[in-house]
Amino acid sequence: MNIEIIAELAQGFEGRPELARLLLKAAAVSGADAAKYQLVFADELATPDYKYYELFKSLEMSDQVWEDLASYASELEIQLNLDIFGERSLALAERLGVTAVKLHGTDIANLGLLNVVAESGVDKVLLGAGGAHADEITAALEILVKKDVVLLLGFQGYPTPNDTNQIARVRLFRESYGSKFSNVTIGFADHADPKSPLRYALAATAVGAGAKVIEKHLTLAQAMELEDFESALNPDEFVEFSETIRHCAEAFGQAIDSSDYGMSESEQGYRKMIRRHVVASRDLAKESDILPSDLILKRTSSETVITDLGSVYQKKLKQDVKANTPLSPADID
Repeated sequence: MNIEIIAELAQGFEGRPELARLLLKAAAVSGADAAKYQLVFADELATPDYKYYELFKSLEMSDQVWEDLASYASELEIQLNLDIFGERSLALAERLGVTAVKLHGTDIANLGLLNVVAESGVDKVLLGAGGAHADEITAALEILVKKDVVLLLGFQGYPTPNDTNQIARVRLFRESYGSKFSNVTIGFADHADPKSPLRYALAATAVGAGAKVIEKHLTLAQAMELEDFESALNPDEFVEFSETIRHCAEAFGQAIDSSDYGMSESEQGYRKMIRRHVVASRDLAKESDILPSDLILKRTSSETVITDLGSVYQKKLKQDVKANTPLSPADID
C-alpha cells in the first residue's frame, strides 16, 4: 500500500523567511513526501476589523520569498504544497508550480473559489472536509471532478480530542465518494496531542481504515511555541512518525480475492513448514480403502509426504503401511 505523508508547516514560519527555510529542511529530512505552508494574504481571509487580521498580516511574505522557497524545495527534493484562500494566493501557487493546493474546510462551500481552482492549471487539490456536511462535499467534488482530489478528513482542535476524530469516516468516505468519483483519494489530517502515545497510533489507525494520504504538523521545537505548535511533532519525532506510518502501510499490504489471498512467499513457506503430514493411525493392509479413522496428522521427518487428508480418503493402498508411518504418494493407488 502506497502512502503519502505531508508535513503540515501551516503558519509555523510566522512570516519569517528564515524560519520557513528551516521548516522546509526539517520536513525534507524527516521523511515527508511533501511540505505544506499556508500562503496567507490577510485580505483574502478577513476584513480589517477582524480580531486576527493583524496576525494574518504578519504572516505575509513577498512573492520573491515564496519563489526562493519553491526553488529550495526542488533542491531538497520534496514536494511543495500550499494552502490558498483566494485568487491571489492561487495565482502565486500556480506560478510557483506547486504539486498541490489545499482548500481549507472553511472554503468547502466557497463556490466561487472552487470554480476558480477548477479552471486553474493546478492538477492536485487537497480538500479539507473537517466540519463539512455530505451535500457540501458532494458539491465541491462535482466542481473539482477534473482534478486529482484528496478528500482530507480531520480538523484542528489544538490538539483535537481523541474521541472526536471519527476515523470510521475514512472508510465511509472511501466507499461513498471514492467509488462515485474516480479522481478522489481519501486522506487524514492528524492533530493528535504530541505528548500522547496516539501521536503515532492515530495516523496508523487511519491507514488501517483506508487513508492513503496523512497530513501531520511539524514544528522546529515544541518549546519554541511557534504558530500551530499545539499538535506538531519535533523533527526527530517526525522521523519516527514517518517510519512508523510507512511500516504500517507496508503491513497493511494488499489482499487478492483468490484461494490464497495473494499471500507472500514468506507466508507460503510458513504454510509449508507448519502443515502436518498424513500418518497411518493403525496398521493398514494393502488394497484396503482408506477411511477417515485410518489417518491422523502429525509432524514427521519425511520429505515425501501428503498433507491433505481429503485427497486420500476412499483411495486404495498399494502396499501395507505400518501404524505411525507417514503416507507418501507412492502408497496410494
